[in-house]
Amino acid sequence: MKKILLITLSVLFIMYSCNDDESDLNKISKYEITSSSNSGLVVQDVIIDETLKKIYIVVSNSPAEEFFPLTIIPSIKVSSGAKVSPSSGTQVVFNDADDAVFYEVTAEDGNSETYIVQIIHKQIQNSGFQDWYDVQLSTSASYKEAGRLKNTTLWASANSGTSTYGVYNTMPYVDENVGLEDTMVLIKTSVSGAIPITAGTLFTGRFSLAGAIANPTDPKKATTFGIPYFWRPVSIKFKFKYTAGPDYIKATLNNPSNIFGGFTIDSLDGFDKCNIYAILEKRTGTETIEIGRADFISGTSGNLLSEEMVDFTYTSTENPTHITVVFTSSKDGDLWTGAVGSELIVNNLELIYLE
Repeated sequence: MKKILLITLSVLFIMYSCNDDESDLNKISKYEITSSSNSGLVVQDVIIDETLKKIYIVVSNSPAEEFFPLTIIPSIKVSSGAKVSPSSGTQVVFNDADDAVFYEVTAEDGNSETYIVQIIHKQIQNSGFQDWYDVQLSTSASYKEAGRLKNTTLWASANSGTSTYGVYNTMPYVDENVGLEDTMVLIKTSVSGAIPITAGTLFTGRFSLAGAIANPTDPKKATTFGIPYFWRPVSIKFKFKYTAGPDYIKATLNNPSNIFGGFTIDSLDGFDKCNIYAILEKRTGTETIEIGRADFISGTSGNLLSEEMVDFTYTSTENPTHITVVFTSSKDGDLWTGAVGSELIVNNLELIYLE
């Protein structure tokens, strides 16, 4: 009887030990495309961003509409003991160049992680600004952000930071004179609570509400600029319209470490201006090198949308790894300088290449 009891206890101990030793690793370490429904698609690289849990399929040609729907079959390697769904070797479909595919990786211990696979190509996703998703604040309150989904968009604004005050400086805009089916971006400068001037912005990258709360006197610390990008365009092209607000001011914190300590407001000569720019960078570890820049600054432009093409000025022969594109209604808004009421409307951003 004692032997049976000892054997039973030993088995239970072994079973418990095995369960206790189950791995919690749930990573995708390799994603390789083994076949594609369109041979014209040139895959340059596949990049796994473990921090963001994103996998970027880098396509060296600009995928045309006839490429889609695009079916691929990937070979996927995951952590030992983990399972991935859809499984390795299962075909997945991208309905267009801005589509995304989701994978769930489940570790031995049951913990799961979601990876998002997106196509990176020579044009920035949603650069026509037709797609907007809802951010739900409550059952009765929401606002819009550029992109199809929060976890797939490559664009960001500071709306989540100003939402506390019911202020949304970046929003979709439809001009009836242009066409109701064509959505553009409206970016404006306004007042946000006790902050006398808050410039709207739209940029490639991410906005961190936690960063804004932790660093309320330094707006730049709430932003992570840039998305993966690997080419050398000659220029950027876009349509825009800009109207400067009536009173050009500079607001200075009375207490540099306290956003709620009040501001001293000084009137400035001149007028507010918008800023639209793109920066190409090569990022290696902790080192960042600027490769090239296209910069556009304008005051009031008139009542109609105008098309602009701005050339890149290159300072390096290196190829970039990231691109940052920024639109703002007040070029010095991060320094609390601008004019309340300034409005920038933007549409149809395009990166231009030599044939």
